[in-house]
Amino acid sequence: MNAPVSRAWCLLALHLAVAAIAADGIQIVKEPTGKAVQAAIDACAAQGGGVAYLPPGRYVSGPLWLKDNVELRLEAGATVVLSPDKKDWPAGEPALVNAKGAKHIAVTGRGMFDGNAQWEYRPVFREDPEIKWEQENAQRAGVEMKRYYRTGEVQKRLFLLRDCEDVRLEGITILNAPLWNIHLQDCNHIWVRGINLYSDLERGVNSDGIDIVSSSNVLISDSIICTADDAICLKTSAWDRRTTERVRPTENITVNNCILTSSSTPMMIGTETHADIHHVLFSNIVVRNSNKVFGINVQDGAEVSDVRFTNVTFETNRRHWNWWGSAEVMKFVLKKRTPQSRLGRIHDITVDGAQGTARGTSLVAGHAERKLENITIANLRLKMLAENLPDKRATHALVFQDIEGLTLRGVAVSWDREKPEPKWGSALVLRDVSNLTLQDFQGQAAVPETPAILRENVTERSQP
Repeated sequence: MNAPVSRAWCLLALHLAVAAIAADGIQIVKEPTGKAVQAAIDACAAQGGGVAYLPPGRYVSGPLWLKDNVELRLEAGATVVLSPDKKDWPAGEPALVNAKGAKHIAVTGRGMFDGNAQWEYRPVFREDPEIKWEQENAQRAGVEMKRYYRTGEVQKRLFLLRDCEDVRLEGITILNAPLWNIHLQDCNHIWVRGINLYSDLERGVNSDGIDIVSSSNVLISDSIICTADDAICLKTSAWDRRTTERVRPTENITVNNCILTSSSTPMMIGTETHADIHHVLFSNIVVRNSNKVFGINVQDGAEVSDVRFTNVTFETNRRHWNWWGSAEVMKFVLKKRTPQSRLGRIHDITVDGAQGTARGTSLVAGHAERKLENITIANLRLKMLAENLPDKRATHALVFQDIEGLTLRGVAVSWDREKPEPKWGSALVLRDVSNLTLQDFQGQAAVPETPAILRENVTERSQP
């Protein structure tokens, strides 16, 4: 068949395919505007559901609202850009892509969402109580007391889905969020698969990757998330709800086969913990160039339990002082946000099968009024490297304190002997730990005069 005939057949096949698509409930967006995208969504909803299809192009948009039984599908080459014009944003509109109380919705395809974020580097104007010591330490080391702040007239989340049921996000790329990239609030049955999500690792303050807030039955897999703030964060809060309503738990969360990078914490639970978080699994994760690996921070009186991190390889690097983290493997802490806050609980947490490099001291610590319970660290291979910033923080490798029921099995710690840090100390520190099981530990202190394992007020678990 000659080339002109082949082209004719291709054009005819394309025409027939488009006709079939339209007959199957697909609404093709015909103009590169947010209003045209919303019109296609509305048309699908009016006929009971369908697909709003975006061909390649640049769609500058204010808020979009998903509706029941509608899939927003972006072809490769289609980019929805958050409009920087305040005229495109009615009062109270919180995000580029929104849904509230919707069921059976999806955003799919090979296209992109661009949050059009802007930042400026300027002197610090307030103190962050969570990193007060780190800020003061940086100042003592002569680090300039400046940091990046968000700027621009329009600063919005990119996705905010509230009280939604049966949601699918698949294949899309998300860039340059001014605030959180994906916020799932009070949702149930969520599938996130094969997405790519990026924000500036130095400037992108508050640009969390995926925040799972008071939501249940969430599966995230096969995705690459590279964010300045937390990559995947689990919380419980009554955001945008009446204060009389009960805060829902976050539960039944699985994250699998992902590559994560964060200037804060790739896998984070807290700090907002107004209801319980439990039955959580992170598995088969690669962490690269991050400021921490695992984090749990309970401050608002809830219980975090039955959490498992397994099969993780990691690489850490210290960030500018304003980010939360010190390039450590883990930080699990129990606190009170205010003296009047309820004291929460952390128990039955497992890290099993992790290996890589860290530059900061890991801390797993209970509260003076309540210990952590049943903490297991197994098959951890850790090499401590020198810190890559002047405001040094690292001392010991692993510190465990105020814990009832600690199991350390197959843990190995080594140090970079070619570039030692002056404050380095023991491989393992145990303080106020009861019912300890310590098996197959390998490690030495960083300096000869320091014990490899420093024990203070420790009791071993009795053998049967």
